[in-house]
Amino acid sequence: MRSILCLTLLLAGGLAHGEAVEVFAKGSLSKNYISKDSWTISASATMGLGMALFRGVKLEGRYSNISSLQNTLQVPVDTSSVTLTDFKTQTVIYSVGLDLDFLGETSPFQPFLFVGIGYLETERSYYLTSPSISAAIFTKEPKQLGFTGNLGLGFRVRLAKALAFEIEAFAYGMNIHKPNPLIDLYGTVGIRLFL
Repeated sequence: MRSILCLTLLLAGGLAHGEAVEVFAKGSLSKNYISKDSWTISASATMGLGMALFRGVKLEGRYSNISSLQNTLQVPVDTSSVTLTDFKTQTVIYSVGLDLDFLGETSPFQPFLFVGIGYLETERSYYLTSPSISAAIFTKEPKQLGFTGNLGLGFRVRLAKALAFEIEAFAYGMNIHKPNPLIDLYGTVGIRLFL
């Protein structure tokens, strides 16, 4: 999948020869308390490259890494319960899509929409304990792989000719046609450099 992303970006370079090139990096970090003793930490990082196809439309390649860690989770099983600790989820997405700029690059405030497709890899691991076992058992679930639909909505504030501050709400979905689809939504802040 990495080679497909690189190839797409190289092809885009041929289409956008002589046009603007942009690099960007953005991320997020949050800690949410589920109860007094239970919490989740989430972190995301996205970086990428954009190349102008024509006015107001860019082709973007993105790499996103989204991780979460929940310290404890109680799962009821029959008459007792199982405790999962250090429940970690890590998702990596390689995506390609179009960035549509609504007001144009001369505007200091630039709302945008990103629509793309991606390839996703998700891994989960945790320690399992229950009253019937003496020591915690480390469990790693099989890696989940598949294609995703990606949608981003946000705005940029142009700080200088070559620099913008960016805020984006980003969503991805996998197996949307199935009964239990994987859908996630998160927000990021970062910077974009115009080369």
